[in-house]
Amino acid sequence: MYRISVCDDNSGELEKICRIINEYTVANNISADVNAFASGSELLEYENRGQCSDIYILDIIMPDMNGIQLGKAIRQKNADAFIIFLTTSKDYALESYSVKAFSYLIKPAVEENVTAELADCFSRISKPPERFVLKCSSGTVSVRSEDIVYIEYYNHRMIYRLAGGKTAESVYFRGTFDSVITDYIKNGSFIKSSASYLVNMKHIKTVNAVGFIMSDGTVLTVTRKYAEARKKYIDYELNRGEQHDDV
Repeated sequence: MYRISVCDDNSGELEKICRIINEYTVANNISADVNAFASGSELLEYENRGQCSDIYILDIIMPDMNGIQLGKAIRQKNADAFIIFLTTSKDYALESYSVKAFSYLIKPAVEENVTAELADCFSRISKPPERFVLKCSSGTVSVRSEDIVYIEYYNHRMIYRLAGGKTAESVYFRGTFDSVITDYIKNGSFIKSSASYLVNMKHIKTVNAVGFIMSDGTVLTVTRKYAEARKKYIDYELNRGEQHDDV
């Protein structure tokens, strides 16, 4: 069961938002426990009992504790939750991102806007991480796509550099590098930086004149033939921002 917490000092808005959520979850066969709070301190008291939520919808302008302060307090214990801010003023839009807000909606609450954000949240919560099966000399290994930093092709083998400094090496295969990375390209997070390297863009930390600096500190050269990789990475980052993937 999902937990959803709504905090708004305006009783009318609080009731309306909770009604929208309840109607949406019932209509979509989603099991959810929706809790309403009239103040930030009331919500935090609930949180302190260990009842963390998956989704928070928080009014920003409240008397005892504003939504930004409340969001920061929530983030200290719940780094992965989705926080949606709902307020009458756009003045806090930039500040809301300091707590990695998922989205920012203007009051009064519009049902189609609230349900659209809920649908997006649930799709992300429910979607399991994509995994790839690596055929290694030691046996078959399943790894999450996000744990692959980059893949090196060498002598008809794939060498997987994984998060945490681990390495896995595939069995020998007769095909070309391109023929075995189709599924990785379809994933949308991987691009070739050269003829022998496939890079996970989620692990790119910096782009410089040479190429990509990865999360493990490795510098991977972007060759002239694959110069378009830099633009693809920039486009990827821009799209991630629009989709709130990094919140």
